[in-house]
Amino acid sequence: MTIRSIDMQVLVQKVGEVAKIQQTEKTDQQVKQQSFLEQIAQQTQMVSTTVNQTPASQPGLIRDKQSGRNKKKLSNQKKREGASGVEDEETLTWADDPRKGSNLDIRA
Repeated sequence: MTIRSIDMQVLVQKVGEVAKIQQTEKTDQQVKQQSFLEQIAQQTQMVSTTVNQTPASQPGLIRDKQSGRNKKKLSNQKKREGASGVEDEETLTWADDPRKGSNLDIRA
């Protein structure tokens, strides 16, 4: 396919218009990208400066759970003390003697 002289004259005029359109599209993309980056920076700044607040009902719930755990631990300790009362007395008398437990015999 050959290009006639009339077609060439029209194409030369259109090249400037096409270049302008391409340049505006390119700058529009850069502007959009820059604005997107600014929005992300604003969001990160806002998130890093704001403090998350818990609803009023949640702290009470946490305390209730902790008190329940503490009650379970105390009841388990009382059960253990009741079963091993003799062992506890022996360890208490052994801990009172300052000479016991200070030397260590090692055999090779």
